[in-house]
Parts: sequence; C-alpha cells; structure tokens
Amino acid sequence: MGRLRIKKKETVIPFRETLAYRMMLLAGAVVVFLIALYIMVGALQANITVSFISSGIVAAAAAFAIFYNLDHLRDARIPKQTLTKMKRR
Repeated sequence: MGRLRIKKKETVIPFRETLAYRMMLLAGAVVVFLIALYIMVGALQANITVSFISSGIVAAAAAFAIFYNLDHLRDARIPKQTLTKMKRR
C-alpha cells in the first residue's frame, strides 16, 4: 500500500464575497427596476402623481444598485475548485 497523501483543504470564501452572491443581488435589482418601471408607467397613464414619483425614486435606486453590483462583480471571488472545473471544459 502506498503512502497516503493528506489533501490541503481549500480556504473557505465567505458567501458575500462570491460571484454567485453578486449575481443574485444584480438579478434582484433588475427585477425591482422592472416592476418599478411598470408601476411608474401605469401611474403616469392613470395620472396618479404620488405613485409616479415614489416608483420613480425606487426605479432610480434600483438603477443605482444595478450599476453598483455590476462594478463589484469584477472584484467577486470564485472558488478555486470552480475555476479548475471551468478550465477542464
């Protein structure tokens, strides 16, 4: 029987620093933006000013969140095991 090798454990990356977390935040921001835009158009057609303004503010915040998360996607970390699987394909 050969000598047993002890495998090094991979360092655990906190979930908030991973690419998957940033993609989930980005998808949520896109959904909120689209819903706010839909409500804003409906409020404009029905001439409801308060709803139009509030959904416009929400849409602006969601647009900011989209660009913020797109910017931070570049800094997101990918686990080493996932990178090796991607290179094999």
